[in-house]
Amino acid sequence: MNNEPLPQNSSELLRKYAHALDRLEIVSRTAGAIVAAGRRPGGATGNSVDFADYRKYHYGDDVRSVDWSIYARLKKLFLRQYRAEADLAVHLLLDTSNSMSFGNLPKLEFARTLATVFAYVGLSRQDRVGVATFAGDLVHFLPPQRGKQQLFYLLRLLDSVQPGGASDFERSFKSYAARAATRGLLVVLSDCFCRGGYETALRCLAFAGFEVVVARVLADEELDPEIDDEVELQDIEQEDKRGSVVGSAAVGPYREAMATYSETLASFCLHEGFPYVETTSSLSFEELTIRLLRAGIMAQ
Repeated sequence: MNNEPLPQNSSELLRKYAHALDRLEIVSRTAGAIVAAGRRPGGATGNSVDFADYRKYHYGDDVRSVDWSIYARLKKLFLRQYRAEADLAVHLLLDTSNSMSFGNLPKLEFARTLATVFAYVGLSRQDRVGVATFAGDLVHFLPPQRGKQQLFYLLRLLDSVQPGGASDFERSFKSYAARAATRGLLVVLSDCFCRGGYETALRCLAFAGFEVVVARVLADEELDPEIDDEVELQDIEQEDKRGSVVGSAAVGPYREAMATYSETLASFCLHEGFPYVETTSSLSFEELTIRLLRAGIMAQ
C-alpha cells in the first residue's frame, strides 16, 4: 500500500488518481432534488426504462402509457409507470476558519483535496456538484451544476481559499440553507471545532431538507501532541492571544478529552443518521478510500 500523503495540488491529485476515482460513486440514501435526465433512480415517476408499477387510468392521462395487454384481459385501463431518473445535487461545505490552518500538514489543505475528490467523483457520475466555504458566515458560494466546466470552476475556487476568522456553524449553515436553490446530499468538511457547538447547526441542515454527511479533518498533532517542556497554548480563532502554560503532564488528560469529544461527535452523527468519517491530514489515498467506503459515503 502506498502510504504517501495525498497531493495538496488538485491537478496532481487528479493526474495520479483519476483512474481510481472513476471507479467510485457517492452514496445517497434519498432521491436527488432535481428530476431530470440524470442517472440515479428517484422516487418520482416519469419516462425512463425502469418499470415501477401500474395505476388506473384517469381522464386526461396520456393514452400512450396504457398497457393494452391488460385491457385485453381485464377490459380495464391501466397505465405503466416508470421510475424517473433523479439528478443528485452534491453540496460541499468547506470550513475555512483559522483552526483549519493548524498542522504540519494543514487541515485546510487536506480538506480542499477531499473536496476535490467529492467534486470529481460526483461530476464524473453526472451529478450536480457545488461548493461553499464558511467561517463566521458564508465566504464563497458556487451552486451545484454539472459538466467539465463546473469542475474547472470548483478547482479554481478550492485552490484559492485561505483560512481566516472564527467558525460559526449555525449562522453559516442557516445562510447556506436559505441561499441554496436545491436540496440533495450535503458534505460538511471541517474539524468540527466550534464554540457554538455543532448539534443545532447540523440538525438545521437536516431540517432544511439536506441529506447530511460529516467528513471530519484533523491534524496528527491534535490526536497525539508531543510536549516535552512547558509551552503556551493559544486559541487560534480568538483575538485574545493570551494562552495557558502547560507541560507534559497535560498530554494525558488532553488525549482523553479529545477522545471523548470525538466519540460524542460520532455518536451524535450515528443517532441523527448522518454518515460520518474521521480523517487526518496525513492519510494516503488508499487509506482515505478505505475509510470512505467503510463509512458508506462512497461505493465502488
